[in-house]
Amino acid sequence: MAESSPETLKTAVQALSRVHAVEGPPGENGLRTVWHMGMDGAELMSQVDSDGRVRRQELTLLEDHYMWASGEGVRTGRVESEGARPSPAAAVVKADPQLVPHRLVRAAQAMGTYTGQDRYILHMQRVLALAREGLEMAGAGIIAREAQRPSEPTLPSLEPAPMPAPAPVEQSLFVYGAPHPQEVVPPEARGSEGLVMLAVFGVGVVVGLLLLIWLL
Repeated sequence: MAESSPETLKTAVQALSRVHAVEGPPGENGLRTVWHMGMDGAELMSQVDSDGRVRRQELTLLEDHYMWASGEGVRTGRVESEGARPSPAAAVVKADPQLVPHRLVRAAQAMGTYTGQDRYILHMQRVLALAREGLEMAGAGIIAREAQRPSEPTLPSLEPAPMPAPAPVEQSLFVYGAPHPQEVVPPEARGSEGLVMLAVFGVGVVVGLLLLIWLL
């Protein structure tokens, strides 16, 4: 069976919004069934508890089928029948082994065109919208992780790096009585310098005596 176009799916949703729901009596499980049966290939079955809360829904949009249950999430499937358009009497639903994103997005887009006030249709509309949002967020997370993944890392060498050579230690011999290397050694007086100073002192004494005699 060929895949219906988006416009065909939107037409089916609009036809579903114009029908009056049929409500059945509570079943053995305490849930009552509410049916919306459109004329253009869209049908909605809702199971509601005694408090009016929706517990389960099944939506048929032409060849596509969607199932939701409280606490289980959304599942997708396909309607198989011998006729050109599936009918409740001849339709056989074949569930997908896992959620088919493309099929879910098609239904969410089509149900997004509904602008009425029927609480059951609005509930299914929100269920599909949230499931689609979850798919988009998961896909964005995968893309972001791929974009942030670094290029092939360069692994460090497994050979140990050579140890740096120890700094040379200056060995000093400390001899008793010898000056420390950091001490300043006073200059030694030389013998020739002592003689010169003595001669200068003698000349000064002689000059002083001569001046004294001249003055007297």
